[in-house]
Amino acid sequence: MFFKKQQKMETVIGAETFINGEITSNSGLRIDGTVEGTIRADWISVGDSGKITGKITCRGIVIGGNVNGIINASEIITITHKGSVTGEIYTLKLSIEEGGKFEGKSCIQLSTNSQEGK
Repeated sequence: MFFKKQQKMETVIGAETFINGEITSNSGLRIDGTVEGTIRADWISVGDSGKITGKITCRGIVIGGNVNGIINASEIITITHKGSVTGEIYTLKLSIEEGGKFEGKSCIQLSTNSQEGK
């Protein structure tokens, strides 16, 4: 993943965990469970079993599970070969691996000042 050397995943949402609400973290966040709501974190990794419905604001995210909503990443969004995103994405860089799925609106920003999700 793009951020392994940059950020340690200090918080893990396990596969059997469901959260409805808001998550805020100044460090790395790994989601293997289900989250409905708003997520603000530095770096995010959504595992194969991870499911998110809501609004995400981060520096970078790797998606191996399912996300439905708005993603605002100031640096990069990566959708892996098992990942699926439905909704809107705003970022400087977008990477979709072969087999990854995206349906919705994408806006590749020219700077870190995004229009959506702040």
